[in-house]
Amino acid sequence: MLSPSQINLLNAVKASLFDLEPFDSLDISWDEVVVEAKGQTVMGLISSVIPVHDETTEQCKATYMRIMFEQDRLIRLFDASQIPCVILKGAAAACYYPRPYLRTMGDIDILVPRAWFLESIKLLESNGFIYDHGKKDDELISDDIREIVYIKNGIIVEIHQRFNTPGVNLDDILEPAIERRVFLEINGYRFPALPLLENGLVLLGHINQHLSTNTLGLRQIIDWEMYVHSIADKEFWRTCLLPRLEELGLLTLAAYVSDLCYRYLGLPEEVDFGVDIDDSLTDKLLEVILIDGNFGRRVYADKTEEEKCAISASYGIKRDGFFAYFTRVGLITSSFCKKHPSLSFLAFFYGLFRQIGNGFVALVKNKDVVKKMGEGKELYELRSERNELFEELGVRTGNE
Repeated sequence: MLSPSQINLLNAVKASLFDLEPFDSLDISWDEVVVEAKGQTVMGLISSVIPVHDETTEQCKATYMRIMFEQDRLIRLFDASQIPCVILKGAAAACYYPRPYLRTMGDIDILVPRAWFLESIKLLESNGFIYDHGKKDDELISDDIREIVYIKNGIIVEIHQRFNTPGVNLDDILEPAIERRVFLEINGYRFPALPLLENGLVLLGHINQHLSTNTLGLRQIIDWEMYVHSIADKEFWRTCLLPRLEELGLLTLAAYVSDLCYRYLGLPEEVDFGVDIDDSLTDKLLEVILIDGNFGRRVYADKTEEEKCAISASYGIKRDGFFAYFTRVGLITSSFCKKHPSLSFLAFFYGLFRQIGNGFVALVKNKDVVKKMGEGKELYELRSERNELFEELGVRTGNE
């Protein structure tokens, strides 16, 4: 059941996105609504329709301006070097909003063809971008790396050669689409983006990715909503989008996310995906989103680092299985195991003992960690119940 503050947040989102009449603000605890909005990173979005001011709104607008400015410089740099690229999410999602500057921006995601990835890295490093993370220990730039992260002027830039989401291979679709890129414009800033179909697949893939890791918030849902709302061509739906979604196994997820947007977030028209919708599943999906918040902001807000690690490990074991989870930890954290992936049993033991060691350190540092891990266990059990829900919603996890 939705709380009054959650209902008021959803009403504010609808009013902002679709210019609805202001709702009755009597007896509304706006402080509670603000807390909910911050957890979902939509405070800027609702700022124009609520009678309170919060400093994060100005921060949101300032970050938007900085990111658009740095993105423009970055694109000019790539153009000068004749490296083809497109913007993912961010501005490529904000372009569908009635007021793009109110969509919270986090970083700049830029996708280049795999053949240009190494040249792109060299270009960034020779132009003052500071490496943050993403490379392998031996500094090799291999074909299996998803993205490498840089920072310049306080703005995070993720340079992608892949945009894989669990259980869905989008790379072979997005790669050739870079050649068919389109140019969009927001507030005088022109930037390259994927064509309409592929841009939508990225937005839905992003939702799938965060649902599979229990870190989905309203912001990603609204990105999809505004994309769907922007499509007026019914022939595009019938001949392009729906067949591709079905081919990728994302049709059911798209149907439920769109149903949520129609029932709770003001999407003006109900969209027919040819999927029989169970309203109770849509309600449960909304509940998951409101509990977790964007990138898990709400559920992790009062957790220590030890608790976060315990929760993450618990869910990882449930998702991947005992052997697969600790093997993955070993492959990520051990340079030897990275160089010899065929020796998976060594990676398993390395990952297992590493996590045990981390748990012992946490126990020594914090005498209450056992109690807190017990609380984490309760959260893990709650999340375990979601597996069946996600399966019914058509969420892809890579374990299909």
